[in-house]
Amino acid sequence: MFLCCTDSSASKPVERLDESPVKVSIVLEANPASALSKSMDNKVSYVIELRRNGPEEKMGLDVAHKGRFLKVKQVKEGVVMKWNEDHPENQVRPNDLIIDVNGIASSGVEISSQRLLEGMAAVRDGAITLTLMRF
Repeated sequence: MFLCCTDSSASKPVERLDESPVKVSIVLEANPASALSKSMDNKVSYVIELRRNGPEEKMGLDVAHKGRFLKVKQVKEGVVMKWNEDHPENQVRPNDLIIDVNGIASSGVEISSQRLLEGMAAVRDGAITLTLMRF
């Protein structure tokens, strides 16, 4: 399911989510005016909602553990690339941080990069809501 390797620049594990195939269906179209919001310290956060319909297509993300969050290392062919093609104004880019998956952060459970990764991997059929932050 996952292939773990080493990120030579940070010597931390890099998780490959492109090994778990998924089928893409966008269930929420982001509004460019409201999907990107700037906070006071120049960070931009945005939310995307994807739908996985089974194990046919890849997720298409390489991520690394970055503190409590996941850092996007690369977007590859799969669910996220399809999102990027359909929503050029709200693309997921390398170095974006995944800060929440399906409301885990607001569930009262302590947030960790491992929980976020598990949250993405757990949804094999259904909606996945990702909250990301860009600096």
